[in-house]
Amino acid sequence: MELKNVESYVEAMVTFVAVGLPELFAVYVPACTYEGDNTVLLLQVARFLMKTVSQLGTGKQPVGTVAYMGRIEHLMQCRCNVKKSEDWLNYNQVMEAFEARAARMSVSCARNLSKYANPEQGFAELSADLVEAAVAHCQLIVVSKFIDKLQQDVPGEGVKRQLEVLCGIYYLYLIHKHQGDFLATSYLNPKQAALANDQLRALYSQVRPNAIALVDAFNYTDHFLGSILGRYDGNVYPKLYEAAWKDPLNETVLPDGYHEYIRPLLKQQLHSARL
Repeated sequence: MELKNVESYVEAMVTFVAVGLPELFAVYVPACTYEGDNTVLLLQVARFLMKTVSQLGTGKQPVGTVAYMGRIEHLMQCRCNVKKSEDWLNYNQVMEAFEARAARMSVSCARNLSKYANPEQGFAELSADLVEAAVAHCQLIVVSKFIDKLQQDVPGEGVKRQLEVLCGIYYLYLIHKHQGDFLATSYLNPKQAALANDQLRALYSQVRPNAIALVDAFNYTDHFLGSILGRYDGNVYPKLYEAAWKDPLNETVLPDGYHEYIRPLLKQQLHSARL
């Protein structure tokens, strides 16, 4: 490793530690598997969706989180009516978009699954598609819950407005991230997807002045976050520099082991570079 690369690596590691990521990584990443691997859980959701789709023609009305499947004929044929970016603030339009995407992906998986004589083999072969259909369904449920809450009274001056902005950012970010799904299912056209991105940027501008206050609203202490970068005054690098000097490794000009291990390695590479 060249000296320049070593310095870059050290700088990156100092920043990584300074933002408190190691502790957060250790706390939250394993949570994905506490109750079973996420993919396994999504496949279980997919089995439920496939069962629901198979019962649509029997006259049994879907209920609960799959109630939207009861309007399957409309959801399979409808098209987005968005003509300007502000139309993406219409919750009815947003809900139809997520419902159509989820319904069409589930129906597509069910059709492909029916081509297999052995259903279990079909689940194995189509597992990637089934997971994506389950993700679409789960995201629909989260968006619907968020929107439902905003239909109610929210105490606090200006709180509801900020939540509406955050809700818009959330569902528009999902549309942006999973743009391929919405386009592939033919619900959106490229222009409407671009309008969603335009509205997302507009909401980013609205939330930016309050971003720090909104994060502080989670009431995580500085000790828990272990971060020195979340500063409203923007003096990030001076504080990062000060924090680096507090590290025990910086109590001496050269760390322990430099002469024994690091210097010989650097000298060897410098000699190699001259050759």
